[in-house]
Amino acid sequence: MIKKFKYMLKRILILLVLGLGAQALTAQDLIDCTNLLEDAREAYEAGMVELVPELMLECILSNSLSGEAKKEAYKLVINSYLFDYKPAEADSLMDGFIRDFPDYRAESSDPQEFVYLLDAHLIALGIDPDQIPEDTISIVPEPTQRDGYFSRRVITKGAGEYGNTIGFNVGATLSWPNTLEGYSIGDPSQDDSHFGPLPGFLAGAEANLILGRKLEASFGLVYNLTRFSYSSTPLSYTSYRYVESQSLVQVPISILFKLNPENRTKCFYFRGGLIPSYLFSASGKGTRTVDGAADDVVVDPLAITESRVNFNLDGMLGGGIRIPLNNAFIFGEIRCTTRILKANQGDSHYQDNDLTWALYHVDSDFRVYQLSICGGICWDITKE
Repeated sequence: MIKKFKYMLKRILILLVLGLGAQALTAQDLIDCTNLLEDAREAYEAGMVELVPELMLECILSNSLSGEAKKEAYKLVINSYLFDYKPAEADSLMDGFIRDFPDYRAESSDPQEFVYLLDAHLIALGIDPDQIPEDTISIVPEPTQRDGYFSRRVITKGAGEYGNTIGFNVGATLSWPNTLEGYSIGDPSQDDSHFGPLPGFLAGAEANLILGRKLEASFGLVYNLTRFSYSSTPLSYTSYRYVESQSLVQVPISILFKLNPENRTKCFYFRGGLIPSYLFSASGKGTRTVDGAADDVVVDPLAITESRVNFNLDGMLGGGIRIPLNNAFIFGEIRCTTRILKANQGDSHYQDNDLTWALYHVDSDFRVYQLSICGGICWDITKE
């Protein structure tokens, strides 16, 4: 905390001096680049990467440093841009770094992000990053507009190193309720009733906001079709199968933790959060068989929205994988959710409709669990 305060104070003082003295002094007069390099090194080590470009960029552009000092300044600023999620700025400065140090090759002490970016630039120039430089390598061409990081098809970001993103997802679901308290038209203790899973689907949009190198906050808006069945033998001579469909709008809110964001081919992650939901439609149907009867009793779909809890809350855990594209990533994910509140209204067990009097179905108190497998694509919307 003390270091952070120290460098915030330095930042304010530097900006004040530059602003007040710009008319009378030159950049060379204002900046002692040797001392600033030491300050930039300390700021970088303290995690204040946003200060490093302000301290060193003018020294680099004005050629106030040379040799190893200039090389270190370049690397400090490029790495600070990368860790501050400013890949376009890092990319632009890497062009200058290669022009000034064409023989430089990645060292073991270089961060992996720096190595990825350096290698991508060398490959784009037709240079093998693993080849030992020769004396014939002298002048690196000036970059053109098409040489930029986002125009090349070389992926230099890790799969988990995108900025803020938006995208969409679709998936399949499997839902199965859990009985909290059983009810039956007969004796519940003698009724072998049970819920069964049925497939459904979901589709929606999501936005992911960067919280840190490995953390994101994720927000979504999703349509979720939930389906499940209920089988029962309420009386000794008859049994039925009931099928329910629920349509919900959900707003998933979660925190995402990335395990290996620097990997250029794939990034694994976990997420956990809550899903507020609103049920706007529910229907039930079923078929009942009677021993000795020629025909089954069929109940067509009936609206049962009023007997369900409209606003609910789910807990969510999941994990998945991201695969990078040029300025986007595709992802696949498995999620498990559990309804925190029960799904049915407390006074809706015996509904005055054909579900009770024709199907013999009586609502039990239940909570819904769901497994979903989904995939989608997200685009980086961070300003370049």
